[in-house]
Amino acid sequence: MNQTDLFPYSGRSFVVNYGEGLVFRNTYADDGTNVTAEFLEGPQTGAKMTVPFQWTALEGGSYLLSWQEEDKSTVVHCDNFEAKTTRSFYTMMDGSFYVMSGTISE
Repeated sequence: MNQTDLFPYSGRSFVVNYGEGLVFRNTYADDGTNVTAEFLEGPQTGAKMTVPFQWTALEGGSYLLSWQEEDKSTVVHCDNFEAKTTRSFYTMMDGSFYVMSGTISE
């Protein structure tokens, strides 16, 4: 995580759409320390959680973001907010592992 810098997209919300009915809204807190993930479509529609996240800037305008969900599942995103793309890796507590690609909109 960039300890001294504020996450450039703090205070903003983005809809992340992976297709096949899996859609989230990620809202990054003004202070850049927490993300609120809200399930808009999919099996957990309506569920919402706020958890701490870490981030680092990558070359080409992408950001590597990671957090641990309330159930201890782990999430890693490689998001490019300007190009509106996401590549995500999700590991559930039962060991299930998902690699997803999608789009980002504001």
